[in-house]
Amino acid sequence: MDSENLRSVAEEFPVDLKSARRLKAGGLGDAVKVYRVRGSILIKVDAYTGDTYLLDTEPGRLIACHPHIVGEELRALCAEAARGFVAASTALRALKPEEAAVMHILRAGTGYMVAEAMPIHVPIVDVRTQYVDDGYRDHSDDPRSLKVSYRKYPKRLGETGTMVIPDTYATGRSAEAAVRDLLANGFKPDTVIVYGFVAAPALARLGGLCEDQGMKLKCFAICDVSQLAHNNYDMPVYGLDEGLYAATGKEIRLGSVVAPETLEAMLGSYVPGMDQPGDWSERQSRLYTGLSREHGDIRGHLEKSIKLIERLRGISRGSAWYRAAHEEAAERELEALRRALARYT
Repeated sequence: MDSENLRSVAEEFPVDLKSARRLKAGGLGDAVKVYRVRGSILIKVDAYTGDTYLLDTEPGRLIACHPHIVGEELRALCAEAARGFVAASTALRALKPEEAAVMHILRAGTGYMVAEAMPIHVPIVDVRTQYVDDGYRDHSDDPRSLKVSYRKYPKRLGETGTMVIPDTYATGRSAEAAVRDLLANGFKPDTVIVYGFVAAPALARLGGLCEDQGMKLKCFAICDVSQLAHNNYDMPVYGLDEGLYAATGKEIRLGSVVAPETLEAMLGSYVPGMDQPGDWSERQSRLYTGLSREHGDIRGHLEKSIKLIERLRGISRGSAWYRAAHEEAAERELEALRRALARYT
Protein backbone atom coordinates (compact mmCIF):
# COMPACT_ATOMS: atom_id res chain seq x y z
CA MET A 1 0.00 0.00 0.00
CA ASP A 2 1.13 3.54 -0.66
CA SER A 3 1.30 6.53 1.67
CA GLU A 4 -2.20 7.62 0.61
CA ASN A 5 -3.67 4.43 2.05
CA LEU A 6 -1.62 4.89 5.23
CA ARG A 7 -3.06 8.40 5.64
CA SER A 8 -6.56 7.06 5.02
CA VAL A 9 -6.23 4.46 7.77
CA ALA A 10 -4.78 7.03 10.18
CA GLU A 11 -7.64 9.43 9.47
CA GLU A 12 -10.44 6.85 9.68
CA PHE A 13 -9.29 4.86 12.72
CA PRO A 14 -7.91 5.72 16.19
CA VAL A 15 -4.37 4.81 15.17
CA ASP A 16 -1.69 6.63 17.16
CA LEU A 17 1.33 7.09 14.90
CA LYS A 18 2.95 9.85 16.94
CA SER A 19 3.69 8.41 20.37
CA ALA A 20 6.25 5.79 19.34
CA ARG A 21 9.84 6.98 18.88
CA ARG A 22 12.51 4.69 17.51
CA LEU A 23 15.44 3.94 19.77
CA LYS A 24 18.96 3.27 18.62
CA ALA A 25 20.02 0.19 20.55
CA GLY A 26 23.52 -1.08 19.94
CA GLY A 27 23.98 -4.11 17.73
CA LEU A 28 20.35 -4.57 16.64
CA GLY A 29 20.38 -3.16 13.11
CA ASP A 30 17.17 -3.00 11.06
CA ALA A 31 16.12 -6.60 11.69
CA VAL A 32 14.84 -5.60 15.14
CA LYS A 33 13.42 -2.10 15.40
CA VAL A 34 12.58 -0.86 18.88
CA TYR A 35 10.24 2.03 19.67
CA ARG A 36 9.56 3.68 23.02
CA VAL A 37 5.96 4.71 23.66
CA ARG A 38 5.28 7.84 25.66
CA GLY A 39 2.03 9.63 26.42
CA SER A 40 -0.39 7.90 24.06
CA ILE A 41 -4.07 8.76 24.50
CA LEU A 42 -4.86 5.10 23.77
CA ILE A 43 -2.99 3.98 26.91
CA LYS A 44 -4.26 5.04 30.30
CA VAL A 45 -2.16 8.09 31.15
CA ASP A 46 -3.26 8.65 34.75
CA ALA A 47 -1.96 5.30 35.97
CA TYR A 48 1.40 3.60 36.21
CA THR A 49 2.00 1.48 33.10
CA GLY A 50 5.77 1.14 33.34
CA ASP A 51 8.09 1.42 30.35
CA THR A 52 6.43 0.42 27.08
CA TYR A 53 8.33 -0.60 23.96
CA LEU A 54 7.21 -1.81 20.53
CA LEU A 55 9.21 -4.48 18.69
CA ASP A 56 9.02 -4.42 14.91
CA THR A 57 10.42 -7.59 13.36
CA GLU A 58 9.48 -9.41 10.19
CA PRO A 59 8.54 -12.60 12.09
CA GLY A 60 6.31 -10.58 14.41
CA ARG A 61 4.52 -8.91 11.49
CA LEU A 62 4.03 -12.23 9.70
CA ILE A 63 2.50 -13.81 12.80
CA ALA A 64 0.22 -10.81 13.37
CA CYS A 65 -1.02 -10.57 9.79
CA HIS A 66 -1.36 -14.22 8.81
CA PRO A 67 -3.56 -16.54 10.89
CA HIS A 68 -2.81 -19.30 8.37
CA ILE A 69 0.69 -19.54 9.89
CA VAL A 70 0.36 -22.38 12.39
CA GLY A 71 2.19 -25.36 13.82
CA GLU A 72 5.89 -25.74 13.17
CA GLU A 73 6.02 -22.74 10.82
CA LEU A 74 4.61 -20.59 13.62
CA ARG A 75 7.03 -22.11 16.11
CA ALA A 76 10.03 -21.20 13.94
CA LEU A 77 8.84 -17.60 13.53
CA CYS A 78 8.15 -17.30 17.27
CA ALA A 79 11.68 -18.50 18.00
CA GLU A 80 13.15 -15.87 15.67
CA ALA A 81 10.94 -13.12 17.15
CA ALA A 82 11.91 -14.19 20.68
CA ARG A 83 15.59 -13.90 19.85
CA GLY A 84 14.88 -10.36 18.71
CA PHE A 85 13.12 -9.62 22.00
CA VAL A 86 16.02 -10.98 24.06
CA ALA A 87 18.52 -8.97 22.00
CA ALA A 88 16.48 -5.76 22.27
CA SER A 89 15.67 -6.02 25.99
CA THR A 90 19.30 -6.85 26.75
CA ALA A 91 20.60 -3.96 24.63
CA LEU A 92 18.27 -1.59 26.49
CA ARG A 93 19.49 -3.04 29.82
CA ALA A 94 15.95 -4.01 30.76
CA LEU A 95 16.95 -7.67 30.88
CA LYS A 96 19.97 -9.38 32.42
CA PRO A 97 19.48 -13.09 31.65
CA GLU A 98 21.67 -14.19 34.57
CA GLU A 99 19.23 -12.48 36.96
CA ALA A 100 16.01 -13.56 35.26
CA ALA A 101 13.43 -16.33 35.30
CA VAL A 102 10.67 -17.07 32.79
CA MET A 103 7.07 -17.63 33.80
CA HIS A 104 5.02 -19.74 31.42
CA ILE A 105 1.28 -19.20 31.71
CA LEU A 106 0.08 -22.53 30.38
CA ARG A 107 -0.92 -23.53 27.79
CA ALA A 108 -0.11 -20.56 25.58
CA GLY A 109 3.01 -19.01 27.11
CA THR A 110 5.48 -21.64 25.95
CA GLY A 111 4.55 -20.90 22.33
CA TYR A 112 6.36 -17.55 22.43
CA MET A 113 9.66 -19.48 22.72
CA VAL A 114 11.32 -17.04 25.12
CA ALA A 115 13.05 -19.57 27.36
CA GLU A 116 14.67 -21.16 24.30
CA ALA A 117 15.88 -17.74 23.12
CA MET A 118 17.76 -16.99 26.34
CA PRO A 119 21.56 -17.25 26.01
CA ILE A 120 21.71 -19.29 29.25
CA HIS A 121 19.41 -21.69 31.03
CA VAL A 122 17.10 -19.74 33.34
CA PRO A 123 14.65 -20.94 36.02
CA ILE A 124 11.18 -21.73 34.67
CA VAL A 125 7.91 -21.12 36.52
CA ASP A 126 4.86 -22.98 35.23
CA VAL A 127 1.41 -21.65 36.14
CA ARG A 128 -1.89 -22.63 34.56
CA THR A 129 -4.77 -20.16 34.72
CA GLN A 130 -8.13 -21.29 33.39
CA TYR A 131 -11.35 -19.48 32.55
CA VAL A 132 -14.31 -21.03 34.32
CA ASP A 133 -17.11 -19.91 32.01
CA ASP A 134 -15.63 -17.92 29.13
CA GLY A 135 -15.48 -19.21 25.56
CA TYR A 136 -13.73 -18.50 22.27
CA ARG A 137 -13.69 -14.75 21.50
CA ASP A 138 -15.92 -14.06 24.52
CA HIS A 139 -14.01 -13.21 27.66
CA SER A 140 -15.49 -11.38 30.62
CA ASP A 141 -13.52 -8.96 32.76
CA ASP A 142 -14.65 -10.58 36.01
CA PRO A 143 -11.68 -11.96 37.99
CA ARG A 144 -13.96 -14.56 39.57
CA SER A 145 -14.12 -16.41 36.23
CA LEU A 146 -10.38 -17.17 36.39
CA LYS A 147 -8.57 -19.66 38.62
CA VAL A 148 -5.04 -21.00 39.03
CA SER A 149 -5.27 -24.75 38.50
CA TYR A 150 -1.57 -25.71 38.37
CA ARG A 151 1.73 -24.32 39.60
CA LYS A 152 5.35 -25.41 39.65
CA TYR A 153 8.07 -23.25 41.17
CA PRO A 154 11.81 -24.07 40.98
CA LYS A 155 13.97 -23.91 44.10
CA ARG A 156 16.34 -21.40 42.46
CA LEU A 157 13.62 -18.79 42.14
CA GLY A 158 14.59 -16.95 45.31
CA GLU A 159 17.67 -15.57 43.52
CA THR A 160 15.61 -14.04 40.69
CA GLY A 161 15.30 -10.26 40.31
CA THR A 162 13.41 -10.19 37.01
CA MET A 163 10.41 -12.25 35.95
CA VAL A 164 9.86 -12.45 32.18
CA ILE A 165 6.29 -13.39 31.23
CA PRO A 166 5.66 -14.21 27.57
CA ASP A 167 1.92 -14.27 26.95
CA THR A 168 -0.99 -12.76 25.05
CA TYR A 169 -2.21 -9.76 27.04
CA ALA A 170 -5.82 -8.82 26.33
CA THR A 171 -7.37 -7.87 29.68
CA GLY A 172 -4.24 -8.99 31.54
CA ARG A 173 -6.24 -11.06 33.99
CA SER A 174 -4.32 -14.30 33.38
CA ALA A 175 -1.01 -12.57 34.03
CA GLU A 176 -2.42 -10.77 37.05
CA ALA A 177 -3.62 -14.07 38.53
CA ALA A 178 -0.25 -15.70 37.80
CA VAL A 179 1.74 -12.86 39.40
CA ARG A 180 -0.53 -12.81 42.44
CA ASP A 181 0.01 -16.54 42.81
CA LEU A 182 3.76 -15.95 42.59
CA LEU A 183 3.56 -13.34 45.34
CA ALA A 184 1.34 -15.57 47.50
CA ASN A 185 4.02 -18.26 47.30
CA GLY A 186 6.68 -15.94 48.64
CA PHE A 187 8.42 -14.82 45.45
CA LYS A 188 8.62 -11.12 44.63
CA PRO A 189 10.74 -9.97 41.67
CA ASP A 190 12.06 -6.43 41.40
CA THR A 191 10.95 -6.19 37.77
CA VAL A 192 8.25 -7.81 35.67
CA ILE A 193 8.87 -7.91 31.91
CA VAL A 194 5.92 -8.77 29.69
CA TYR A 195 6.38 -9.81 26.07
CA GLY A 196 3.87 -10.77 23.40
CA PHE A 197 0.77 -9.31 21.82
CA VAL A 198 -0.47 -6.59 24.17
CA ALA A 199 -3.69 -4.60 24.53
CA ALA A 200 -3.87 -1.30 26.40
CA PRO A 201 -6.20 -2.48 29.22
CA ALA A 202 -3.70 -5.17 30.18
CA LEU A 203 -0.98 -2.56 30.67
CA ALA A 204 -3.16 -0.57 33.05
CA ARG A 205 -4.13 -3.68 35.02
CA LEU A 206 -0.59 -5.00 35.38
CA GLY A 207 0.81 -1.55 35.99
CA GLY A 208 -1.56 -1.12 38.91
CA LEU A 209 -0.52 -4.45 40.37
CA CYS A 210 3.19 -3.72 39.99
CA GLU A 211 2.86 -0.25 41.47
CA ASP A 212 0.91 -1.62 44.43
CA GLN A 213 3.62 -4.21 45.05
CA GLY A 214 6.59 -1.90 44.48
CA MET A 215 7.73 -3.71 41.31
CA LYS A 216 8.85 -2.20 38.02
CA LEU A 217 6.95 -3.07 34.83
CA LYS A 218 8.53 -3.19 31.39
CA CYS A 219 6.47 -4.13 28.34
CA PHE A 220 7.80 -5.32 24.99
CA ALA A 221 4.83 -5.55 22.61
CA ILE A 222 4.95 -7.29 19.25
CA CYS A 223 4.30 -4.64 16.56
CA ASP A 224 1.85 -2.45 18.50
CA VAL A 225 -0.24 -1.90 21.62
CA SER A 226 -3.82 -2.38 20.52
CA GLN A 227 -7.16 -1.29 21.76
CA LEU A 228 -9.30 -4.18 23.00
CA ALA A 229 -12.53 -5.20 21.35
CA HIS A 230 -15.88 -5.38 23.10
CA ASN A 231 -15.49 -9.14 23.64
CA ASN A 232 -12.31 -8.56 25.71
CA TYR A 233 -10.49 -10.84 23.28
CA ASP A 234 -9.82 -9.40 19.81
CA MET A 235 -6.71 -7.21 19.46
CA PRO A 236 -6.66 -5.60 15.99
CA VAL A 237 -4.06 -3.25 14.54
CA TYR A 238 -7.08 -1.36 13.20
CA GLY A 239 -10.53 -2.20 11.92
CA LEU A 240 -14.14 -2.65 12.94
CA ASP A 241 -15.17 -4.35 16.19
CA GLU A 242 -16.81 -7.42 14.63
CA GLY A 243 -18.08 -8.87 17.91
CA LEU A 244 -19.85 -5.68 18.91
CA TYR A 245 -21.33 -5.29 15.43
CA ALA A 246 -22.66 -8.85 15.52
CA ALA A 247 -24.23 -8.30 18.94
CA THR A 248 -25.64 -4.78 18.53
CA GLY A 249 -25.25 -3.61 14.93
CA LYS A 250 -23.07 -0.73 16.11
CA GLU A 251 -20.01 0.16 14.02
CA ILE A 252 -17.11 0.90 16.36
CA ARG A 253 -13.63 1.48 14.98
CA LEU A 254 -10.57 0.24 16.82
CA GLY A 255 -6.89 1.12 16.50
CA SER A 256 -3.51 0.83 18.15
CA VAL A 257 -0.32 2.60 19.10
CA VAL A 258 2.04 1.72 16.29
CA ALA A 259 5.03 3.20 14.47
CA PRO A 260 4.25 4.50 10.96
CA GLU A 261 6.91 2.24 9.44
CA THR A 262 5.42 -0.82 11.13
CA LEU A 263 1.87 -0.05 10.03
CA GLU A 264 2.98 0.67 6.48
CA ALA A 265 4.76 -2.69 6.35
CA MET A 266 1.60 -4.47 7.59
CA LEU A 267 -1.05 -2.74 5.48
CA GLY A 268 -0.67 -4.85 2.37
CA SER A 269 -1.17 -8.11 4.30
CA TYR A 270 -3.37 -7.31 7.28
CA VAL A 271 -7.13 -7.89 7.14
CA PRO A 272 -8.75 -4.94 8.98
CA GLY A 273 -10.31 -5.99 12.28
CA MET A 274 -8.50 -9.33 12.47
CA ASP A 275 -7.28 -10.43 15.89
CA GLN A 276 -3.48 -10.42 15.69
CA PRO A 277 -2.62 -13.36 17.99
CA GLY A 278 -5.72 -15.26 16.94
CA ASP A 279 -6.60 -18.29 19.02
CA TRP A 280 -3.01 -18.44 20.20
CA SER A 281 -3.02 -21.80 22.00
CA GLU A 282 -4.82 -23.54 19.18
CA ARG A 283 -2.30 -22.29 16.58
CA GLN A 284 0.41 -24.32 18.33
CA SER A 285 1.59 -27.81 17.42
CA ARG A 286 3.11 -28.33 20.88
CA LEU A 287 1.32 -27.40 24.08
CA TYR A 288 2.14 -28.15 27.71
CA THR A 289 -0.64 -28.21 30.29
CA GLY A 290 1.58 -28.80 33.32
CA LEU A 291 0.43 -32.40 33.47
CA SER A 292 0.70 -33.51 29.86
CA ARG A 293 1.66 -32.46 26.36
CA GLU A 294 -0.90 -32.04 23.61
CA HIS A 295 -1.59 -30.48 20.22
CA GLY A 296 -3.57 -27.32 19.63
CA ASP A 297 -6.81 -27.45 17.69
CA ILE A 298 -5.17 -26.07 14.55
CA ARG A 299 -8.02 -27.11 12.32
CA GLY A 300 -10.52 -25.32 14.54
CA HIS A 301 -8.40 -22.17 14.53
CA LEU A 302 -8.19 -22.19 10.74
CA GLU A 303 -11.94 -22.73 10.32
CA LYS A 304 -12.77 -19.93 12.77
CA SER A 305 -10.29 -17.58 11.09
CA ILE A 306 -11.93 -18.14 7.71
CA LYS A 307 -15.36 -17.34 9.13
CA LEU A 308 -14.08 -14.24 10.93
CA ILE A 309 -12.42 -12.82 7.81
CA GLU A 310 -15.59 -13.43 5.81
CA ARG A 311 -17.64 -11.56 8.41
CA LEU A 312 -15.13 -8.71 8.62
CA ARG A 313 -15.08 -8.37 4.86
CA GLY A 314 -18.86 -8.34 4.79
CA ILE A 315 -19.24 -5.50 7.29
CA SER A 316 -16.31 -3.48 5.89
CA ARG A 317 -17.27 -3.53 2.21
CA GLY A 318 -18.97 -0.38 1.08
CA SER A 319 -17.14 1.82 3.60
CA ALA A 320 -15.20 4.74 2.12
CA TRP A 321 -11.99 3.58 3.78
CA TYR A 322 -12.25 0.00 2.46
CA ARG A 323 -10.23 -0.18 -0.75
CA ALA A 324 -9.22 -2.71 -3.36
CA ALA A 325 -5.99 -3.42 -1.46
CA HIS A 326 -8.00 -4.46 1.61
CA GLU A 327 -10.12 -6.79 -0.48
CA GLU A 328 -7.04 -8.31 -2.08
CA ALA A 329 -5.41 -8.88 1.33
CA ALA A 330 -8.54 -10.62 2.59
CA GLU A 331 -8.78 -12.83 -0.49
CA ARG A 332 -5.10 -13.81 -0.30
CA GLU A 333 -5.42 -14.73 3.37
CA LEU A 334 -8.59 -16.72 2.78
CA GLU A 335 -6.83 -18.70 0.06
CA ALA A 336 -3.86 -19.34 2.35
CA LEU A 337 -6.17 -20.42 5.19
CA ARG A 338 -8.02 -22.85 2.92
CA ARG A 339 -4.74 -24.36 1.73
CA ALA A 340 -3.59 -24.74 5.30
CA LEU A 341 -6.92 -26.25 6.31
CA ALA A 342 -6.62 -28.87 3.57
CA ARG A 343 -3.46 -30.13 5.27
CA TYR A 344 -5.33 -30.63 8.56
CA THR A 345 -8.45 -32.27 7.13
